[in-house]
Amino acid sequence: MMRFWTPLLLLSLALTSQVRGQSADWHRLGEVRGDTLFVERDALVAAALERNEMLAASSAMVDAAAAEADGAWAGFLPHVSVGEYFLRSDDALNAFGYKLVNRGAQPTDFAPDVLNNPGETNNWVTQIKLLQPVFNGGMSLAGKQAADAASLAVAYQHRRAEETVRLQAVQVHEGLRLTHAMIGVVEAAVRRAEAHEQRAQSLVEAEMATEADLLQARVYLASLRQQLIMTRNHAAAAADAVQLLTAIDAPLPLAAAAASPAVAAPASPDTAAVALARSDLLAAEQKARAAGKMVGVATGAMLPHVNLSLERNYFSHEDIFGDDATSWSLGAYATWNVFDGLQSISARRQARAQQRAAEHGWNFQTRQARHEAQQAWRDVQAAAERLAVAREAVGAAREGLRIVSDQYGEGLASMTDLLDVQTAEIAAAGGLAQAHHDYNVSLARLEYAAGSPQPEGGAK
Repeated sequence: MMRFWTPLLLLSLALTSQVRGQSADWHRLGEVRGDTLFVERDALVAAALERNEMLAASSAMVDAAAAEADGAWAGFLPHVSVGEYFLRSDDALNAFGYKLVNRGAQPTDFAPDVLNNPGETNNWVTQIKLLQPVFNGGMSLAGKQAADAASLAVAYQHRRAEETVRLQAVQVHEGLRLTHAMIGVVEAAVRRAEAHEQRAQSLVEAEMATEADLLQARVYLASLRQQLIMTRNHAAAAADAVQLLTAIDAPLPLAAAAASPAVAAPASPDTAAVALARSDLLAAEQKARAAGKMVGVATGAMLPHVNLSLERNYFSHEDIFGDDATSWSLGAYATWNVFDGLQSISARRQARAQQRAAEHGWNFQTRQARHEAQQAWRDVQAAAERLAVAREAVGAAREGLRIVSDQYGEGLASMTDLLDVQTAEIAAAGGLAQAHHDYNVSLARLEYAAGSPQPEGGAK
C-alpha cells in the first residue's frame, strides 16, 4: 500500500511547489487591489529581463560564441590522441612487419618459404600520439583574435537585446495604461450620454423637444457602448502582451499602476557619444574587427606550416593493450601549399572584401544611429508640446460641454450641438491620454536610440 501512495505524495508536493512558484511569479508584477493586479513598470521590466525566452536564447548564443572562442586555442595547444588497433592478415609483407614491430623476428623467418607463406598473424597496437603546431603563418593567432572579436560582438548584441526588451516592456506598460485610461474616458462619456438620453426623454414628455432628439441621443449612446466594447478588447490584448513578454500567466485582470511624476524633457543627446554607448554599434565594430582578422587567416593559409609529432606505440600479438614490444617516433613536418588552383588567393580576396563590407556597414550604422538619436530627441520635444496643448484642450472641452449642456436644458441649444461638444470632449480626453502615452514612450525610445553607458571593461 505504501508503494502506491509514495509516488502520489511526491507528485502532489511537486505540483504544490510549482503552483507556489507560479503564484510568486505573477505577484512580482505589482500589487493586487480588489480583483485586479496593478502592474508596476519597474517590476515589469525586471520580470521581462529575467524571464523572456528570446532573451534567454540570446544569452545562450553568448555562451556558444564564448565556447567557440575558447576552441580557437586549438591552433596553439597540443593535440593528444589515444588509439587501439587490431590487425589480422596473411599478407606476407604485413606478417613480417608484425614480427619486426613485436621484436620477434628470428633467423628462420628469413627462409623463402616462411617469407612467402607466413600464415595468418594477429597484431594489437596501442598508440599515444601528440601533435604540436609550431608555425602556421599566423593563422592560429589571427583566428583566435577573430573568434574573440566575434564572441564580444555576440555579447554586445545580447546587451542590445536586453535594451530592446526593456523598451518593449515600457511600451507594453504604457499601452496597458493607455487602454485603461481610454476605458475611463469612454465610460464617463457613456454615463453622460445616458444622462442626455434621460434628459431628452423628459423634454419629449414635456413637449419641449422632438422625438428626433431622443432618437439621436440613443444612437449616440449606442455608438459609445460599441466603442467601450472595442476599448475593453484592446485592454485585454495589452494584458496579453504583458504576459507574453514576461512568460508569466496572471490569473487576475491586469491594469497599469499609477503613473510616476512627469519627467522633464532631456537635453539634446551628444551624437558623438552615441557610437560609444550603443551596443549594436559596438557589436558592428567587433564584427568589422573579426572580418579584418580573417584576412590574416587567409594569408596564413598561403605560408609554410611547421608541426611536431611525438608518437608512442605498444605492440602485442595476442593481448589487447599488451606491451610485448614498444617504439617511439619524433618528427618535424614542414609543408607549403605553393599552388592550389587559385583557391588560397581567392579566399584572401574574399576575406578582404568581407572586411571592407563590414567596415562600411559599421560606418553607415554609426551615422544612422546618430540620426536616430536626434530624431528621438525631436520626438520627445514634440510629445512634450503636444502634452501641454492636450491639457489645455481638455479644460476648454469640458467647459464647453458644461455650457452647451446648460443651454440644451434651457432650450437654447439643440441635441446636435450637445452631442458635438461631447464628441469634442471625448476626443480631448482621449488625446490627453494618448499624449501622456506618447511622451513616456518617446522618452524610452530616446534612451534606446542614444544608448546606455557601457559597463566598465565592456560587455561580458
